[in-house]
Amino acid sequence: MLDFNVNLGNITLNLNPLSWFKKRKKYNKDNTNILFVDDNDMPVVENLKKNGFKVKKIKDIRNIDDAEVKNAQIIFVDYEGVGMKVSPKHQGAGLIKELKTKYGNSKYIVLYTAQIEMPTETTISELYNYADSKMQKDSDVTEFTEKIRNAFQKIK
Repeated sequence: MLDFNVNLGNITLNLNPLSWFKKRKKYNKDNTNILFVDDNDMPVVENLKKNGFKVKKIKDIRNIDDAEVKNAQIIFVDYEGVGMKVSPKHQGAGLIKELKTKYGNSKYIVLYTAQIEMPTETTISELYNYADSKMQKDSDVTEFTEKIRNAFQKIK
């Protein structure tokens, strides 16, 4: 395959004509599926739907290959009470690790919690770092919307 890269200082040009017309998909609220994984009801889900976002909420993930997971580009995962089939010991934090390991940057994962502070246990702290972002469960709808808009730019 012809693939020529020319470095011009701080600019690199790709001279492969086959790649010139590839379009990168631009994510927005019309074409992005958002999944909330939470064992409790979340009023923000309905508010986001009213604002035109494509949102689905499930109580837990049985398998990281489930259709809901595969179809979602942005996934909000609760810290406690979810991930029991995937990571019973670490729950939501363990679930996030498994999701990022399988899907990498094709999914933007947000860990959200009602806890005021994240536990400082080393293993759990390391698992938190797999999340692309973290936030409080009681955040305002505008904060969730901002988090989603930031995710649009980072999904690959």
